[in-house]
Amino acid sequence: MKKYLFLFFVIFSALSYSQSVIQSKFPTENQKKLIDKLIDVCGYNDSLMKTANLLLFRKSMQYENGKNFEILNKEEKKIILDRIRHSYSRKDKLYFDFMNLTEKNLINLIKFYDENSNLKSSNYIFSSDIIIHNLDNEISIEVNKILKEKSTK
Repeated sequence: MKKYLFLFFVIFSALSYSQSVIQSKFPTENQKKLIDKLIDVCGYNDSLMKTANLLLFRKSMQYENGKNFEILNKEEKKIILDRIRHSYSRKDKLYFDFMNLTEKNLINLIKFYDENSNLKSSNYIFSSDIIIHNLDNEISIEVNKILKEKSTK
């Protein structure tokens, strides 16, 4: 019986230790200021909305019986893009995309975009897979909401 109790205690201890809380990192105030400046300098929001428009176009097309057809009309696409624009106008979403960069790296990126102003007009942005993945998921959710509304009418 003591062996089983000891074994239970060891397994329980190992499992409870592995359930530790993950500390999440938040951007500092100085990082937030630098991130705000970077977003303005590189035209991040415009580029993000163009990316959203391309992702939405891809999701609004359906291929069936050898033909492509749109499952959303222009008004529905506009509604989705407005919702996405509103969602990404909150800078806290973007802070977490850039928070792993050091202040030095943020300053270097700002300097890079200042020195290469043609990058802003070409919509070339520094982004992570996470923000694009999240954007893609939000668009999918919005498209599904509209399709569900259409099917219940």
